[in-house]
Amino acid sequence: MIMPYRRLPTTDKARIRAINAAINLADKNDVENLAFSKASYQELKQVKTAFENNLLQYETDLKKLSEKNKEYKALMEKAVMYISHFIQVLYMTVERGEIKEEALVLYGLESFNRKVPALNTEDDVLKWGAKLIEGEQKRIQKGGSPIYTPSIALVKVKLEDFSDIAVYMQNMRKISARSYDRMKNIRISTNNFISNLWNEIEEQVKSDSPKHKRQQTQEYGIVYIFRRKEKKNLHAADLQTDLLFDFN
Repeated sequence: MIMPYRRLPTTDKARIRAINAAINLADKNDVENLAFSKASYQELKQVKTAFENNLLQYETDLKKLSEKNKEYKALMEKAVMYISHFIQVLYMTVERGEIKEEALVLYGLESFNRKVPALNTEDDVLKWGAKLIEGEQKRIQKGGSPIYTPSIALVKVKLEDFSDIAVYMQNMRKISARSYDRMKNIRISTNNFISNLWNEIEEQVKSDSPKHKRQQTQEYGIVYIFRRKEKKNLHAADLQTDLLFDFN
């Protein structure tokens, strides 16, 4: 008996729905009356637990990453602002003659034509923040007066705040990447199990009518897709009663 094309789950919700359909039917019937073995039923429950646990961990990691990302962006904006303002004040003191032009070398700013360097990335912010702190310390050690509004101490505080969350985010990205890899693998293994389970169900369900067999196997969560050519061969009444999905 030729059955239509089966559609394996393509989303996590669909995988859980397929697993639960088989488990719910099993819970309502004796194992001996099911279209799959007791061993398959035990494995089914194990697959459900493993998939849901990994999915929960994956979603939790993504949520943490998303929530912390807001704080990360806010602290980065604050660090960028303080670094930018410090550089602008430094340039103004040079322009007023309060600090010699040569002092810009200490900060790595001698070739920027009094412009603020790009502060678009995490590396840019951390690099220039460190350069300013080191440069200001060297200039003061040589007898120079500290720059205020903002002071380098404030710049350092904002930079340290950003640096701390940058390290945290790097770790969270690694954790989320590992969670993603685990989910990618378990999606494949879960679909393989579902496919094998559906094969077993189709082999065990006996019926003299393709339509009746489809109805019985669909109770276990199997999803069929009728291609256009197959749909043309079905009666209108069958199309109304079967659970059909278009396949383009």
